[in-house]
Amino acid sequence: MKLIYTILISCCWLLSYANSQRFPINDNWKFTKDNIDISSTSQKVDWTDITLPHTWNGQDGQDGGDNYYRGTGWYMHNLKIDKNDRNKCLYLRFGAANYATEVFLNGVSVGTHFGGYTAFAFDITPFVRYGASNLLLVKVSNAENLAIPPLSADFTFFGGLIRGLELIKKDKVHFTTEDYGSNGVYIRQDVVTDTEAKLSFIAKVRNTDKKKQKAIVSFIIKERNGEILKEGKQEVMILPETTTSVTNTCQIDNPHLWNGKKDPYLYIVEVNVMVGTRVMDNYTVPLGIRYYSIDPEKGFILNGHSYPLRGVSLHEERRDKGNAVSDTERKEDIDRIVAMGSNYIRLSHYQHGDFTYRYLDSLGIVCWTETPVINKIKDTEEFAINCETGLKSLIRQLYNHPSIVVWGVSNEINYRKGPNPVPLIERLNKLVHQEDPTRLSTLAAMFSERPTNFITDVYSNNRYDGWYYNTVEEIGTFADKLHQKYPQRCIGFSEYGAGAHPYQHQEGKGKPDIDGHWHPEAYQTYFHEGYLKAIQQRPYLWSTSIWAAYDFASDSRNEGNQPGINDKGLITHDRQIKKDAYYFYKVNWNPEPMVYICERRFTNRTQPETSLKLYSNCERVVLKLNGKEIPLEKGENHVYLSGKITLKSGVNNVEAYAYQEDKQLEDKVVWYYLSEK
Repeated sequence: MKLIYTILISCCWLLSYANSQRFPINDNWKFTKDNIDISSTSQKVDWTDITLPHTWNGQDGQDGGDNYYRGTGWYMHNLKIDKNDRNKCLYLRFGAANYATEVFLNGVSVGTHFGGYTAFAFDITPFVRYGASNLLLVKVSNAENLAIPPLSADFTFFGGLIRGLELIKKDKVHFTTEDYGSNGVYIRQDVVTDTEAKLSFIAKVRNTDKKKQKAIVSFIIKERNGEILKEGKQEVMILPETTTSVTNTCQIDNPHLWNGKKDPYLYIVEVNVMVGTRVMDNYTVPLGIRYYSIDPEKGFILNGHSYPLRGVSLHEERRDKGNAVSDTERKEDIDRIVAMGSNYIRLSHYQHGDFTYRYLDSLGIVCWTETPVINKIKDTEEFAINCETGLKSLIRQLYNHPSIVVWGVSNEINYRKGPNPVPLIERLNKLVHQEDPTRLSTLAAMFSERPTNFITDVYSNNRYDGWYYNTVEEIGTFADKLHQKYPQRCIGFSEYGAGAHPYQHQEGKGKPDIDGHWHPEAYQTYFHEGYLKAIQQRPYLWSTSIWAAYDFASDSRNEGNQPGINDKGLITHDRQIKKDAYYFYKVNWNPEPMVYICERRFTNRTQPETSLKLYSNCERVVLKLNGKEIPLEKGENHVYLSGKITLKSGVNNVEAYAYQEDKQLEDKVVWYYLSEK
């Protein structure tokens, strides 16, 4: 009987466990930078108590100087395995470790992994002592001489076990955990329209028994309300100590489409593998059905309708924590982006934690996700294999997510001098299409016409006109010339941004000291006002992502009076201040009524004459200075400007009132002007 399945793309890898169990083992760890001798039973080691996730660069990786620790760290945990687990298959699944990892259990190496940010799993069954404590040691290195991407990048390479660890207990017949860190179940959408969805299902089932097993792979497809839509099953014989792929197809008529933020509808699919009447393994996978295309003239099209992708680039990183963030922090970071009105996130420059993709699926936020091949390469087969392993892991682990529309193979790969990257990018591009024929490949380019840019299906440009070079007004001219020269290429802006310190201010828009310490906030606002205008006039830009959502650690930087920080974020590194540019995008992208007075932190004024600017998307706006109404002129993109005003000596109260139907909103700030008299 044909196995019927429904499509892609999970909102979450929510796992409903029958005889498969997962146990977080994130507490009661010890860490050291000492050199551990595995064979020694009497070595004295200076251990520090920690919990996972963890990085050893939380402090020195964000303070500037480019001198943070790049080397080896060791982790230790006493793992207790119940004697009743003798008939189970036991796995350790690491959420990610940066960047080279070797795992030892009871003094024996159980596996190595080369690559940061991707999950990986090891079968520890042969090495376990049941009913006893098992010594788990994990060696991790972020040393500079590794043949692992990234070799170079404008962010800190935080070393450590940056995501959590799970002990997985499974019966002898189960969905594999070792297929490049995935869960072993893939749902591919071959053809999707408004009226039908033709789907393929692949489940990789492992039999660790010494006897062949007759298994039944079954599924139930449910609507969101729990109503059963389809169900089916297929019988398969699995040889001993092998993994078998079970493949089939199905069709759903008139599918309820996953339609971005408008309607992020998710079906629920329950997948089981049974031997006899016993459920051996089970997954519950929320799935979304959608189709899309990217057109060189019309941009991104979702389910047959224009859907311009407008949003931000996001690093997975926090102050004092580096990449070792929690799911709560991931949610908080995404929520601020969504509140701004974004419908799109470029997840830079590496695979993010599982929660991020699940949450984006549920919100209807489209995303670009990528592998960390950045700036330059090594011309060795070892490096190429590690790049391929990282990309294959990215795709297989995230295959079932409707939010993902492109796989990124590199970022600014021509930026640093080094070997010709074309052969490697061609290799990675080919791998994308082998692994996933339903999605497009992409890359982010610093230089707009390098040969690498014409390898992937689409590409985008990292542009800083008006910051590192040219003027803000030239960004539109750049895009038009590129579009006219290559009319069949789909292009976008994968990065654009300017630095800003929220407590640096000046009258006017004088250009800051780009490599120095003067990064006034008002210039960032001016920069983004100009870019958004250019973007709105060019519907052929298939995606645009601000660089970046948040300030982030880049220990080699020393600028903007914040050593170790890239300050191009719309929100500060500590998440305490949303800069003015954040509210500029919010007033344009989020239809919820708002009013916001700009330069609110420019509290101590040195000139009596100035002007006022505010943002509002309401029907009527009133501005008052010291109780007196000030005339306003409405400009483009919900920007309101006053003429010249004169501050009085001492305290000046600025009040803005906005009216939308029956709603009244207000915003107030206080400025101080001390005259010389």
